[in-house]
Amino acid sequence: MKGTPAPTRATDALLADHKMIRKLLTDFRLDNPRFTEILKTTHRIVVGHAWFEDAIFLPAVEKDRRLARRFTQEIYEEHQDLDSLLMLLRETPRTDRETLEDYLTQFATIMETHIRKEEDALFPIAARILDDEGQNRLGEEMRSRVMESRAAGDARFTLKP
Repeated sequence: MKGTPAPTRATDALLADHKMIRKLLTDFRLDNPRFTEILKTTHRIVVGHAWFEDAIFLPAVEKDRRLARRFTQEIYEEHQDLDSLLMLLRETPRTDRETLEDYLTQFATIMETHIRKEEDALFPIAARILDDEGQNRLGEEMRSRVMESRAAGDARFTLKP
């Protein structure tokens, strides 16, 4: 029966993004003929994911004293670093393979470390802070924002400085 989709917990939606990013990283190599397309897709997903966390998810959980501001500040900064590295990858000439390889290595390392930090620390803490209703409300907001951005054709969100 078609109807309203089942509620999605915010952390489940974010974990789905992580799964997609990890899949993209398996093909994220300069020798891949689809490198440019994979780079654009990765950038779109990472920036959208980071925007949701920065604008909606983190502010909702930061209100609780159990989540140290220093920890969330580190998450915000990593989002900026990842976006910057992806921009460098997009702007660097394909002929400058050494620089591109260095940026790729940095991006993949920071991305994987960042994902582990969220999955091992941030999401379990958030699960203790937000009840099911709060998780579902944030998950619905995420789904709504993604649908709006797709409808508008604008996948580039502005990250919090």
